Amino acid sequence: MCCVPHKYTCSMSLFQRFAACESMNKCLHCLASQYPTVKFCKIKASQATLSYSFSESGVPALLVYKHGDLIGNFVGLSKELGEDFFASDVESFLQEHGFLPLNEMTETETTGIRSSNKIDTNSDSDSDFGVD
Repeated sequence: MCCVPHKYTCSMSLFQRFAACESMNKCLHCLASQYPTVKFCKIKASQATLSYSFSESGVPALLVYKHGDLIGNFVGLSKELGEDFFASDVESFLQEHGFLPLNEMTETETTGIRSSNKIDTNSDSDSDFGVD
């Protein structure tokens, strides 16, 4: 289970050192700044004590949690997205499955909730990508 507060959606990347996994982690890093209500985490599949077979053929994988419950489980995403893909591809994929809001940054910018570009260096960061 993803260990972030229940008010957030958590998207966890399971990866190894493969090109598609590197692409996925870079994409999630980009998306982390655009979706402040989604926590993006990553864990190396071999460190999560998953089988060797999964670590070799099941990655990149995304697990999506909401309110502490697993609501999405996508394995072997390179079969769906290819080996080299972009943040917009991952964003579209997650939106199509209902795991990302359609225009979160646009909505928050127009309401002024996150209109400041100041970075709070004292905030608690739950993102493995360094962007919250």
